[in-house]
This record gives sequence, C-alpha cells and structure tokens, in this order.
Amino acid sequence: MAVACVACGLFVGELSSAEPPAVSGPLFQEATNQFRTMKTTVYQHRTEVNRDAGSYRYDCVGFVSYALRQATPEAWATTVKVTGVAKGRIPSPLRYRAFFASLAEKPQPGWQAVKKVSELRCGDVVAWEHKTESSVGHAVIIGGVPVPGPDGLWSVEVYDSTSSPHSDDSRLNDERAQVLASTGRRSGLGHGVMVLIADPASGALAGLRWSAKARAITVPIAAGRPTS
Repeated sequence: MAVACVACGLFVGELSSAEPPAVSGPLFQEATNQFRTMKTTVYQHRTEVNRDAGSYRYDCVGFVSYALRQATPEAWATTVKVTGVAKGRIPSPLRYRAFFASLAEKPQPGWQAVKKVSELRCGDVVAWEHKTESSVGHAVIIGGVPVPGPDGLWSVEVYDSTSSPHSDDSRLNDERAQVLASTGRRSGLGHGVMVLIADPASGALAGLRWSAKARAITVPIAAGRPTS
C-alpha cells in the first residue's frame, strides 16, 4: 500500500518493494546482506555484532561504520584518518557530515563527493546535523534511486539503525527488531522511506523530512560515495 504525503505530493509505498538498480556500491550490498541474514537487531550506542549468530546491535553511525569496515576498507581507513577519531572509536554524525562536505574540495582515497540529491545512488552515505535532546544528527545508507517530487523534494529508501520509523518502515512488523523499553517501538537495522530536500538553484542537499508526513527541516547535510 502506498503512503501518500499530502503536503508534498509524493507516494512512497512502492519504493521499498522496487527492484534494486543495476548500479549500486559495495556498501549497499553489505547493508542488504546484513538485513537479509540478521536474526535479531536493536538500536544501542555500543556496537555489538555477531555475524554468525545474526545479531546486529548498534546505532546509526555504528551501523554505517561497521558496514564501511566490512565492505570498503580503504574508505573506512580514510574516514578514520581524516575525521581524527581515537582508536576504537567511530565518527559522530557531525564528523561524517563535515568529512563528506569537504570531499569536493579535498578528494580523499576511497571516496567520491556527491553534492546533488539527483546523483545519489544505492550505497552512498548521507549524514546530517540536527541537535535535539536525545541526538546530534543521523546517518543512513541510500537503498534506492531518489524519486523526484514537487518543490525540490525527493523520496528515497534508506537503510539505517534507528528507534524512530520512517515511512513504509520495515521495522514496524519485523519481529527480528527488538522493542526498546524507552520508546515502546521496534528498533535497530531496517529500511524505510524518507524525503530529502534539494536546493532549488543548485540541486544540492539542503534538508530532509524524516518521513513523508514529517515537517521539513533545513540542516547541515552532506553525502559521500565509498569507492573501495
């Protein structure tokens, strides 16, 4: 069933069931493999993964960082070096966003800058800053071709680890996703549809809607494409 966003005129229900495009990066393959093979998942700030048991416990950047280490080691090594995180730590959404924003002017091994929403493809990483009482931002792996709508709005499927569902979210009815006591919602690795906002003049990433019916927010946001 399609989920309609009355305010933006987008239909998002078919996106998650669409066939993946022929062009997709290694990070997309890693994300979908984790999703297919997992037996249990939960959102938590400490990364604890047991691939043999199919257990994936991490937050948004824990998921992205673990997937990068597995699928694109050169890109991960560059990320660690450029963001300056301590040994055994992972970058925050803020550091990922700043790193991606710098790629156009300062190319880095294993990475390619992606500035326009229309240029996003499966396996790209998008990160943004949005400080609230409980978070400082978020990071996702693109899981589908962005679909254009009116006024610079683009619907796109994403993979992430979260406790807050997007539109048409897999976690809602996925018994593998454990319920968090703090929210009463299923959490962890899954996929759903959100809306990215493009600058009307340049087409560059400018903001987002967490889901089709969520309010639009303008935030510092950037994307990168791991190439190795």
